[in-house]
Amino acid sequence: MKRIWNRAVLTAAVLSLTAGAPALPVYADGDSNGLAGFSFIFDQYLMSDSDEDSSEENSTTLFSTDVSIPENVAIANVTDSCNIREGAGTNYNIIGIFPKNAYCVVLDVTESGWAHIKSGNVTGYIKTDYLFMGDEGYQKASELARLMATVTAGTVNVRTEPSTESDDTIIMEVTRGEQLEVVEDAILNKNDEKAQLWVKVIVDSTDMTESNEDSYGYISSEFVKVGYDWKTAVKIDPIDASVSAIRRKVVSESKKYIGLKYVWGGTSLTKGADCSGFCIAVYRACGISTKKLPRTSYGMAGSSVGKTVSLANAKPGDLVFYGDTRGNVNHVGIYIGNNQVIHESGRKEGCKISRVNYRTILKIKNFIDYIY
Repeated sequence: MKRIWNRAVLTAAVLSLTAGAPALPVYADGDSNGLAGFSFIFDQYLMSDSDEDSSEENSTTLFSTDVSIPENVAIANVTDSCNIREGAGTNYNIIGIFPKNAYCVVLDVTESGWAHIKSGNVTGYIKTDYLFMGDEGYQKASELARLMATVTAGTVNVRTEPSTESDDTIIMEVTRGEQLEVVEDAILNKNDEKAQLWVKVIVDSTDMTESNEDSYGYISSEFVKVGYDWKTAVKIDPIDASVSAIRRKVVSESKKYIGLKYVWGGTSLTKGADCSGFCIAVYRACGISTKKLPRTSYGMAGSSVGKTVSLANAKPGDLVFYGDTRGNVNHVGIYIGNNQVIHESGRKEGCKISRVNYRTILKIKNFIDYIY
């Protein structure tokens, strides 16, 4: 059974303003009903003065709908994170990490006080002491629901402006399955012939982001599905036994800091770090000298230290570099195997695990074998 929680949310429609081209509706909740009231809103919008250049004149938000929350929802009641185990007891293997404010559905509760839960792609057990459950869990879930844009196309551009007029506005490329938190649900740009309806999203903070403020970008709604979602558990995949001890240590050490806050210029595993600072701090915590490493992601990527490797030859502990479509590196994470990377993503989520190709990879470097 699910309860309905009324909140502002996008029901997106991809519209073509060229003569004779049909409208192509895309719905956040999969519903194929008509867009009630949209024709009137859209007609009134087009009647505005097209000669005005202000963003208020050239864009507007459009729709709203509801979000439903399961009755048996629970939210993580932890300072940082807790372990998910494969059985109801601390003697069972750890199969996942459950971060602060993460969401799960409780399948059952044992007499010994362990909750059998499902969160994302992880199903396991957590002590009920670490969960907000019942009405409290429901209330927390309603407060923490995030409007997310999930990429549905292979590779999609994120831009600094809601316009396709110039490729200079492209700040990064994201790939199918990547989720970006929505800031504004639907922005209509009547002056753009290629992609009129845009979604404003939070993007990775980079070495260029000289503050702890969120960084924003725009993505065409044609290539995303928008709906409410929550932070979920992180699956812990075993590392190949052939991987060296120091690389295994880097992976296990880095995972301790999921949720660590983003701090521009920071290199602390307690107070916070930026993307390159996090990599340096983890290396240092594992006893790896970082004296020869430049401080920034673009400095590391261009350094003569280390060796560039392909994704096929990447090993856990190698650094993965991302950037814009012009080839400028501005972000870095640690490869942890199984096609995953751990990185400081920004002020909103801090340290998290993503698919290694969640953005277009510019370079991967093996430093460990050259500086350890």
